[in-house]
Amino acid sequence: MAKKPQYRLQTLFNIREKEKKAAEDEYGRQKRKVIEAQKLLEEMKTKHAQMIEFREAKKIEYAEKIREGGMKISDITGNDRHIARLKEEEVAYLGEIDKQVEAVKSAERVAQEAMEAMLEATKAFKALEKHKEKWQKAVKRELMLKEEDALDDVAQAQYFAQITKDRSEEK
Repeated sequence: MAKKPQYRLQTLFNIREKEKKAAEDEYGRQKRKVIEAQKLLEEMKTKHAQMIEFREAKKIEYAEKIREGGMKISDITGNDRHIARLKEEEVAYLGEIDKQVEAVKSAERVAQEAMEAMLEATKAFKALEKHKEKWQKAVKRELMLKEEDALDDVAQAQYFAQITKDRSEEK
């Protein structure tokens, strides 16, 4: 049987396959970054809600102490400053949350670009893979035809040998 020829674009096929794998890995990394950024954002929002709850609880606690009458004016102003400082911390933390929202959006953009690159690499690989499959079918068909021709030649040679032998025996 004839030796099967080497696919002439095998090197390109291997390169495209590696590019596809690298693009898939990069997309996976970028997607994990998005998930991590979203998780951090949710944690920050939870912490902000806890800060608000804490400030509200302190307001109620200070109001109770004032009603009980056990506070001096300096204590009341100190408590008001404490509540104001807690409110400032909440506002500052909102700024950090806004930065994290931007970080999430940025990570999502990068992940989207990685996904598009992955799709392009996959498309290029699939096109070459399809070409290779067609080439393999053509090579297989060609080899089968050559084998059939060879078998026909052998059968024909045997037939003529038999006819020659039969004629020589008749004489």
